[in-house]
Amino acid sequence: MAPAHAYNPTIIGFVEGKGFVSIPLQTARDEYGELPSEYGLVSHGPRRRARKALNLPLGFALLALLRERRNLAETVSRFAEHWGRDFQADFDVDLGPFRRMNDPLALKRLIDKHAVAWEACLGLDVPEHLHRQGLVPLATLRSIPPESLLGKARTILEKKRRNPVHRHEQECLRATLDLISVRQCLEELRTLTGGEITRLGAARLAVHADEIARMLCRLSSSVPLEGSEGLRSVRGQGVEFAFAPRDGSFVALGKEVGDCTADKAMRQVDQDVENIYWTVFSWFLDWNYQILKVYVDGQFVMKVHLLPLLVTGRDGGFVVLGVDAIETTPGFREDTPEGSAALLADKEQIFGRVVQEVRRIAAAMGIVHVFAERFSNTGWVREELTQFPEVFLHVEDIRKIDEMEDVFELGRRLAAATGEGTVRSVFMEFQMRNTQLQRSVASVRGVKAFACIAGDPRAGIPLKRVSGV
Repeated sequence: MAPAHAYNPTIIGFVEGKGFVSIPLQTARDEYGELPSEYGLVSHGPRRRARKALNLPLGFALLALLRERRNLAETVSRFAEHWGRDFQADFDVDLGPFRRMNDPLALKRLIDKHAVAWEACLGLDVPEHLHRQGLVPLATLRSIPPESLLGKARTILEKKRRNPVHRHEQECLRATLDLISVRQCLEELRTLTGGEITRLGAARLAVHADEIARMLCRLSSSVPLEGSEGLRSVRGQGVEFAFAPRDGSFVALGKEVGDCTADKAMRQVDQDVENIYWTVFSWFLDWNYQILKVYVDGQFVMKVHLLPLLVTGRDGGFVVLGVDAIETTPGFREDTPEGSAALLADKEQIFGRVVQEVRRIAAAMGIVHVFAERFSNTGWVREELTQFPEVFLHVEDIRKIDEMEDVFELGRRLAAATGEGTVRSVFMEFQMRNTQLQRSVASVRGVKAFACIAGDPRAGIPLKRVSGV
């Protein structure tokens, strides 16, 4: 990537009164950026260089809502549902497999099957049960605030379990700890439903399918749960996948990975790369933008940015699943002190599983072509991507469906609802339209080579035309 001071790719956005814009980053900052000091994010000072940033009102409002623990996943989902875009009708693309790993109907059957027993567990008087078992004095239990009871009880029981004095109570302690684990999972599940577990409506179930599956997998580790074997969740074994949830962890992913979307440049592994944390807020509000998290034996090692894109051209257009970025954590890089020799020894196999998963998602959506940006923060990933056939596209032919209008409108509504400023523009950088990441003669003129992960590379611009650009 170009040094930060020279980094000026074309980004996309939506501006009040203008509509969709495709504009150089520095121009966007000059015309539509605002000073972080005006939002109290940094202090004024004679030594501080005034530098405008994009998406500040949007980011300020979003972070405020996240601090209040608002259920933004449902907000984004409801907005997308009423936006009016029907991918199935317009493009013959099913977004269900792009939204979630788990089948909501299968989850509903599983919940209904066990609901009676779970409701009985939720109705259990936990302090009375612990007192009756002789495990914790009733006076101690009554001194604990209700919202802290389960966590405090777990701490007390685990401490007793480690104490040899209580070796004759081990079976009772284990069973009671399992009961508390079940109760904690069910409390979380009940919170999601807004009441009784069986009240999960279809829309809410679809939005939270993967979160519910995660809870049920946790539940199955404490009690037998027939039908849970097919749930897709991170269980800590081998290479596993999960979509990044729309919560506070989403905007912190860059910090966790150490890439250019970290909230501060000082947290990037490559600190000479331009920081683009401002674009994370656009991704968050875009229900058609997913980040696939990759785990190895329970350890988060990689994220893969995905979005359906419309490729236009002289022969009409077609939808591709775009792999906009593949970034690895410091432990999965060869050029960092944290790099894990054990992980890196299996990097080709792990990357192969990632490719299989992306292909699976695309096929389930009904998308034939998967094209990947070949730049990554990680050298070995860039090398792996060179193993795939090249497909050439002009960046102006790569269109984000709805071209940011939906993200702008949702951002405008959220900011208005919070009173945290007025959103008059919103911007996003996605790498597949960025010709400054890896220079070539073709890219200077707007044509880029992508890795053809699935589909036919001949769907792009013929090589002889690229050579003659």
